Amino acid sequence: MLTFRTSLTFAVMAFIVALAVLLIAIQVRALRWATKEAASAYMDATSSKALGRLQTEITAIASLAHVLATSSSVTDSNERTETGPAIPLFKAALQELPQMDSIYAGFENGAWLQVRRIGDLNDEQRERLRATPGATVAINLIRPAQSGELPVRRIFEDRQGNEVGQLDLWKYEYDARKRPWYRETMKADRPLVSSPYLAFSICAPVITISAPLRGKVPGVLAADLKLDTFSDFVQAQRPGEHGIVLIFDSMGSLIAHPDFAQFVVDAMTHPSQQQLPNVKGINTGVVATALRASLGRDRYEGSIRDDRGRDYLFRMAKFTLGEQYTANILLLAAQDDFAQNVRSLQFTGLMLATIAGAAFIPVVWIFGSGMSRALKNITAQAVKLQTLAAPDPSPVASRIKEIQELGGAMELAQRAIWSFAHFIPKEIVRGIIDNSISTELGGVREEITVVFTDVRDFTSIAESADPDVLMHQMSRYFSVLTEAFLAEGGTVDKFIGDAVMVFWNAPNPQPNHVERACRAALVGRAACDRLNSQFETEGLKPFFTRFGIHVGDAVVGNLGSTERMNYTALGNTVNLAARLEGLNKQFGTNILVSEGVYLRAQHCFQFRALESVLAKGMTKETRVFELVGALT
Repeated sequence: MLTFRTSLTFAVMAFIVALAVLLIAIQVRALRWATKEAASAYMDATSSKALGRLQTEITAIASLAHVLATSSSVTDSNERTETGPAIPLFKAALQELPQMDSIYAGFENGAWLQVRRIGDLNDEQRERLRATPGATVAINLIRPAQSGELPVRRIFEDRQGNEVGQLDLWKYEYDARKRPWYRETMKADRPLVSSPYLAFSICAPVITISAPLRGKVPGVLAADLKLDTFSDFVQAQRPGEHGIVLIFDSMGSLIAHPDFAQFVVDAMTHPSQQQLPNVKGINTGVVATALRASLGRDRYEGSIRDDRGRDYLFRMAKFTLGEQYTANILLLAAQDDFAQNVRSLQFTGLMLATIAGAAFIPVVWIFGSGMSRALKNITAQAVKLQTLAAPDPSPVASRIKEIQELGGAMELAQRAIWSFAHFIPKEIVRGIIDNSISTELGGVREEITVVFTDVRDFTSIAESADPDVLMHQMSRYFSVLTEAFLAEGGTVDKFIGDAVMVFWNAPNPQPNHVERACRAALVGRAACDRLNSQFETEGLKPFFTRFGIHVGDAVVGNLGSTERMNYTALGNTVNLAARLEGLNKQFGTNILVSEGVYLRAQHCFQFRALESVLAKGMTKETRVFELVGALT
């Protein structure tokens, strides 16, 4: 007899295939690792560039705002004029930091001064400001009137600082003191960074950096950072050709998105909903999948696949801007963008391995035929193991030692399981085999139909009967009852002396479990009547059977200890079924059911209504019915 090690020397094909598979697996793993590393490095670079630029711009503006908020040109007076010293100071600040859209100061008396860069605004935005052609700077000035009105004077200047236009807006209705940037900064009394929002005058996405004035008059100095060009910059840094980058704040408002410009246009098109888009509105696509996967986490990495079958690596990370403002960045990198050349090498290796393996197919075919027959026979035994069929008279034979031992072990397992199924309900054994029934202690609450049976006057019968004869008679009796119950899919839980407990709808669901239980009881009664005729012919005392049926919730599962347990049902439903069986003696009936059974099965069976009783051990009365037979 050959050993399995010896037989492997003839299975060259298996070795070649295994080697090829191993090499391909290593290659695939190396590809995935290289792809992930490349994508991860690119995402690191994208994140560093995007966040670095945003952080740098906000930090620079915040530093400038802090300096200006202490300048005497701004803080010494709340009386603002067209020639005040703050205007050239604000112009110089805009020139110093081109990323700023505007810089402005609001005062407690309602005065407001703003200097805005308008040279790089589009035509629509300039139209909203009613800008004069050639103007590059707009100066907005509010001087509170004695009546409390806040008229705005808007002065336009060209690149050389010459005035080229002027507007007086008497009903502009802009009160800086009511704006969030003013109120929140005054309340906090420290510099703040706002959430992104659409600017009031130009409907452009901005972030406001503000600081309280530190001087003679109270107020707030603030500057706006435009985000439309920042989103374009972020997308230009995306990881790979098909990469995607999203930046959004803690409230979900988008700061950067591939379609950011279109989102802003949509917001401007619908004045009733003029607000920045939110990630909560992204419900489909690979971005939505990544957002759901990383929901509620400060940092998360994973992989997903889009509808076109393209695999993505994604990363979600939280970052801070300023002391109180937090935001998130989501990066997605398509693996194909980083693995084109490597995949070509992988395909070449796969083709070479296939050709080499095909050359050994005839040898492997001949040698493998003998092994295949033995393994098929073992597989057939395994199938019988699952169906709880009787074991084969002899184990599978093979010249390979390991297969011979496997066949013997399978035959032993089949015999053990087959024998075990004679002591435990077969449905439970099948459930344990296929792992649908746990072997841990505990259970679940389920609706079941329970049947209890008992032999009338069994105590007196047993007292006068020979024990060996009684044992044989009981076995015949239980076989007849069990056959009736199993035919209707019942789970025979236990034999308690002369009693039997059976339930339906567990472990497997049975929609018509109440009808099954009633039908089983009727069939069982008829079978017992036929068996009693045989008993009387043989000179034995007949076994007159009484049944109790109830439906309701019970806890079904494993009861006992870690060393020995029983799959059973517990609860008031089980107790009431047992009490109904005992009430047969009081009413002179054979099969009693509860009102729940009657209501569920009255369309299929004939019942006779009896009175309501208080069963032993119960606190509520139960309406009782006798099951007479099936409706014809």
